[in-house]
Amino acid sequence: MSIDSQSAPHVALSDRAVTLSLANPRLYAFALVLAVVPLWLGEYLPLVDLPGHLAIITALKEFLAGNAAFTSEFAVKWYEPYLTGLGLVYALSLILPITVAAKIVVSLSLILIPIATGALLRESGADERWKWLAIPGMYSFAFYWGFLSYMVAIPIGIWLLVQTIRFDRAPSLRGGLCIAAIALFAFFSHIIAMGFACLCALAYIAAARYTDLRGLALRALPYTAPLPLIALWFASKTGSVVAQDAPYVYGSLADRFLLLINQSAGLDSVTPLAAVLTIAIVTLPPLCGARLSRRPERWLPFVVGLIAFFAIPSFAFLTGYLYERLGAFLVPLWLMLWNAPRERSRFEWIAMPLVLLWVAANTWRFASFGHETRSFDTVAAGMEPGKRVAAFVVDNGTSWFSTPVYLHFVSWYQAKTGGVVDFNFGDFQSVLLRPNLGAPHVTELLAWRPWFFDWTLHGGSRYDYFVVKSEADVTELIFKDHVASVELVAREGSWWLFRNAARTVDPSSSH
Repeated sequence: MSIDSQSAPHVALSDRAVTLSLANPRLYAFALVLAVVPLWLGEYLPLVDLPGHLAIITALKEFLAGNAAFTSEFAVKWYEPYLTGLGLVYALSLILPITVAAKIVVSLSLILIPIATGALLRESGADERWKWLAIPGMYSFAFYWGFLSYMVAIPIGIWLLVQTIRFDRAPSLRGGLCIAAIALFAFFSHIIAMGFACLCALAYIAAARYTDLRGLALRALPYTAPLPLIALWFASKTGSVVAQDAPYVYGSLADRFLLLINQSAGLDSVTPLAAVLTIAIVTLPPLCGARLSRRPERWLPFVVGLIAFFAIPSFAFLTGYLYERLGAFLVPLWLMLWNAPRERSRFEWIAMPLVLLWVAANTWRFASFGHETRSFDTVAAGMEPGKRVAAFVVDNGTSWFSTPVYLHFVSWYQAKTGGVVDFNFGDFQSVLLRPNLGAPHVTELLAWRPWFFDWTLHGGSRYDYFVVKSEADVTELIFKDHVASVELVAREGSWWLFRNAARTVDPSSSH
């Protein structure tokens, strides 16, 4: 391993002899397990887009099983750079309930982020013990928004940088092929994560080999492997989709600074706890005697990543939340800057109670949300399986999270029963299963603004059920002059279930 001079390897040896130490692997493993415990405290995860992705997986299973209701209405688009996460959940859902399959994949993808960070610190010569500070950031912006494919791609991207350091240190044909394979794997996991990871990897090589242009070019060659696939993917894109009604938005600098605070702290909003955690992540290494590396290859990936975070827009290329996703990589890149101190600090243990405090806060929030969602189960029980449902979520928030966690929540019905819920993620251009967009249906605009629903324009007669989430009675606001076309079946909490009155005679009709 190549490390900076005077990085004090004897410190690591002394740490191993101390039970209550950041270098204790058993304590670290225990902390990683605790970090994902909140995910298992309720039936549903409070991740905004996750139910929409799982609904597509269930629909794909029905399509491949030959269900005529799906084969006649949907078409599969196999060539998409978002296959890994969906494929893992799909495979597990063949033997497990899809809610359990999703939790397993999400849990593993989260745990692998600090594990990969530890490998990154070890390979770069940084102080590996600070991998503890990467635990909160595993709950990234992409996590809270339920970007399943991107969550799975984050540790793959970090691992690409780990392999880059090994390849730069000892270049070989086998190492180059390994880099190319990981880059291709990252492409099929998520193109944005792949692009950012390759950018940081090339920054590392450029900083390490800027005096050797031939060596730099040879080491950079494996990263060109995904380029033909990227060109083919762009060429195959047809049609268009607007992300939250905004094809191009840069976003304010203030929002970016605030996101850096809650992203590093693994929280979804800026709170006193988020501020404390982020300050600790930034200051604990130097306060505990860690020294900044003088090697440019340790610095440039972080600098380039930070520039990208502040330069890339929020919405562009018909894709939403671009720069926001990149924050998941910044803490590992920051920790890579620090060498181990010459002597063990008496304050480094602070990292452990901070992580435990973060876990406790999330445990309370996730458990409370799980209790809150029981009212949805009561309403969902009033719907027959396999029906077409229109979702009108007027109140999409909760007091436990700052994100609109209920925005696509009704899609859990599709994920669990095999029906179809609109708005459907199949409307997005980058999704595997695409519906017949020519038929009138509830669109993404209505997911955000359900009061714009028009019975004729959006095909109200096609739906068996209508699920409304609102604290107040908004029946007339939603259905307008077609109030008589629906009948209230159940209400629990803020959930309202209506049935299409014209379809009660023939309840087997759907799709």
